[in-house]
Amino acid sequence: MTSSTTWNSQTSAWKTRLDTRTVNAGRSACPGGASPTVEFDATDGYVWSRDAGNQTTTLGLRGNETKSSSNHDWRRFASNPTLQVDYNNPPEVPVQISDSHGGGCTTNSATPRLINETRPTFTAYVRDRDSTSASRQKVKAQFAWSVDGSQVGSVDSPATDVAVWNSGSFRSARATALPEDVLIAYRVRAHDGTSWSGWSPYCYLRVNTSRPDQGPAVASTDYPAGDTFHGSPGLPGEFTFSNNGVPTATDYYYGFNDDSCTTRLTPDEQGGSVTVTLTPRQEGPNWIYARTVDGFGNSSDCALVYSFLVAPPSAPVAHIGFDEGQGDRAADAIDPDRGATLSSGVDWVRGRVGTTENPLLDPTPRMTGTAVHTSGYTAGDPGPYDQINADYPAVDTSGTFAVAAWVKLDRAHAHHTAVAQEGAQQSAFHLGYQGNTGQWVFKMSPEDEHWDGSRPWASVMSSQSAEIGVWTHLLGTYDSQTRKLTLYVDGVEQGEAAHTGAWNATGPLTVGRGLVQGVDDHHWPGSIDDVRVWDRVVLDHIVTDHEIETEVWRLANSPVAPEGRWTLDEYDGTVVADSTDHGLDATLHGDPLTAWNLAENAVTASPGVRLNGIDEYIATADPALRTDRSFSVAAWVRLDETAGAIDATVLDQSGPTDSAFRLGHRGSDGRWTFTLTSDGGSGAGTTATSTAPARLGEWTHLVGVYDHTRKETVLYVNGFKEARATVDHAWHADGPVHIGAARQQGAVSHHWKGDIDDVHAYQGVLNAFGLSEVRNGEFPNIQS
Repeated sequence: MTSSTTWNSQTSAWKTRLDTRTVNAGRSACPGGASPTVEFDATDGYVWSRDAGNQTTTLGLRGNETKSSSNHDWRRFASNPTLQVDYNNPPEVPVQISDSHGGGCTTNSATPRLINETRPTFTAYVRDRDSTSASRQKVKAQFAWSVDGSQVGSVDSPATDVAVWNSGSFRSARATALPEDVLIAYRVRAHDGTSWSGWSPYCYLRVNTSRPDQGPAVASTDYPAGDTFHGSPGLPGEFTFSNNGVPTATDYYYGFNDDSCTTRLTPDEQGGSVTVTLTPRQEGPNWIYARTVDGFGNSSDCALVYSFLVAPPSAPVAHIGFDEGQGDRAADAIDPDRGATLSSGVDWVRGRVGTTENPLLDPTPRMTGTAVHTSGYTAGDPGPYDQINADYPAVDTSGTFAVAAWVKLDRAHAHHTAVAQEGAQQSAFHLGYQGNTGQWVFKMSPEDEHWDGSRPWASVMSSQSAEIGVWTHLLGTYDSQTRKLTLYVDGVEQGEAAHTGAWNATGPLTVGRGLVQGVDDHHWPGSIDDVRVWDRVVLDHIVTDHEIETEVWRLANSPVAPEGRWTLDEYDGTVVADSTDHGLDATLHGDPLTAWNLAENAVTASPGVRLNGIDEYIATADPALRTDRSFSVAAWVRLDETAGAIDATVLDQSGPTDSAFRLGHRGSDGRWTFTLTSDGGSGAGTTATSTAPARLGEWTHLVGVYDHTRKETVLYVNGFKEARATVDHAWHADGPVHIGAARQQGAVSHHWKGDIDDVHAYQGVLNAFGLSEVRNGEFPNIQS
């Protein structure tokens, strides 16, 4: 029996006609006449209808009436017929072929995938038109691989339900061992239990599991290998990584002074070199560890590949100290042939740091040098305004650099620039004060001549408002490697900002003004001292084993500035002389006959003062220190043997009702103390206390230090660090200094019973050498 298919134009469907010549009237003698079923192949009609885009396909079956001549002929079916059609779509050719190393199929045999796994897992995406929500198809994938045109292996994935058409599912199978160092072609097909799909195109790969013997070669002209010191901590240098005999090198991973080898460098092409800028952060030996990853994904060991020596931190490239004290010229200490010119309105004033005259040769030495003072902009004043211009650009502002200065504002009403370096129309950076926010600022402009205001400046502001009338240390750094600028105020990091538009300003370094849109602007109303510029970042961490302080800390806290020293060598009268050039003489409130000529310091062989512990003390008329900034105070003391139970103060500086700090003795446990009190007259505060009780009747040297950068107090006894305490509530007391007493709740109290000698007061933090010099009765070395 055969069938034929025709198109029914009225029903828009294909019909399959039964050819009755193959079934003859149903008589038992006819071939197939006794068969209970009639079957025929409807494939062609179904496929035609499907490919024509029809939504339905109708299949029909009928008898051939022209052949019927009696009731023994088939004219109808004896019972209702059942039409069963079995049709199967083979799966689609798989796509999205990959291996377990994450690489997609490479169909170009000239550039095969390179992997380092002999048993990779192959993956492909399969689909089947016959998979429906009512009847899901189980489909597997078969991966086969060949070498030189001959198949050498294959592997099948499990046959599991595939997603409903027209979605699909991934199938994976792990290969058996693949051969190494030959070109492998692999492909994939799918099977639904009945039919195979066609094969995918060939994918090509090579396998190699041999690791490179060594990491990359590294070279640098900025920091050559060897036993010679170069550069400086904070100064960037270029380092070139090359393949070192691994022509398929795709990546170099390195660690700078650590053996993590996690930072990735990728050459533009396999086996190529990569040059990277690195910034040493420590003096002495520095090391680069590295490994090479080849094109197959094999990695060499992470090992030391390069070492070099870094010189100690380099000096600034410009340092204008403003210590001349007169004239219209300020020299650059780095190159005396260079300097800055002062306009006629610039004044010389007392500085924060500076050169030191020898106090043995000059009884009134200039302790802290001088600074410059500019008047700034004044409303209604047409100018010209004060300005200080160097002869040269200090640094390439497109690269890494740092700039610092001590500044003091008289007033603030607009943007004020302490230090800048100008280009044609803009200054590349401004270090100073941001008028609209009232904060200290370090900012950099995005471009020079073509800046139209559309691109924002990169700015870092201080976390607190700027204080007027206070010497403040500002430091700004820009790291061209990280493209970050950072601001420090009094040694404390304020934050950082990204800056991707660095450019080189080739104009002069300027002090007390900036250049904005081609016009001198942002004039500074106040004092500026000790301007320094580096061609590197200034580091906020220890760079050598023998250092205990960071470079950022040292700039903000040293050298110390003597603010008062009372040797207490008087022999009569009530005037107590200040040995510094501040002229902060004090007055003895007591009996000169019993105060002088009785106290002899057996350690230093110098006289002191003796106080009765009842109502005697010495006081200045004015304050010596900014007690809300770093300061150090020191004195030799001898507490009378009968005074063990009293609270006694050697030295304080007072506010309206209370002392900002007290250095002295606590009667309740007999220990030496250094206390920073809370503002408001409560007398409470934070105290650093000696570990052992005071030894009464013996001369003892006490030093109290407030470190504003670290927010801590430190107590030294006889040159040894006894205690430290964290403090965050320092405040400025603008009253007198008391020697031998303190102010509490508005009254002078805590009187000292015993002897006191050689009292010192410094702005800044005494270092170990300074502590020793002060203990020996000398001014510390305060050279800048």
